[in-house]
Amino acid sequence: MEGAYPLENQMMDVRTPPGPSYGGGQPPPRPPHGGGLPHIAPPLFTPQLHEGMYKAMDTGSMKGCLYKHTYIWLKNGRSFWFYPTYVGYNSVAGYRWRRSQQRWAYYGTDAHEIQYFHCY
Repeated sequence: MEGAYPLENQMMDVRTPPGPSYGGGQPPPRPPHGGGLPHIAPPLFTPQLHEGMYKAMDTGSMKGCLYKHTYIWLKNGRSFWFYPTYVGYNSVAGYRWRRSQQRWAYYGTDAHEIQYFHCY
């Protein structure tokens, strides 16, 4: 796979987040109000997937979710809160909520692994 995240479904500690490579002379997107790691936990509810309510994965439409709490459903059946800070053509990156640890962890994945998402 070509792109910023050569390993499928990377996850690493938020204390050492690597920056994605921004090719083509494009600067990384500017986060609102300083951006970076979210300062608060995601909403307490877990969204239910209902057909027709959520968008199928399209990186163009996911750009509207940058720096917003977003719930994603992966093709492998897993789902979780995500805070995207980068949306590229082939990959997305940001922070995944680790419910058991009550903290955000840096996360990147192939965009095609995301089946549905909804941002709040």
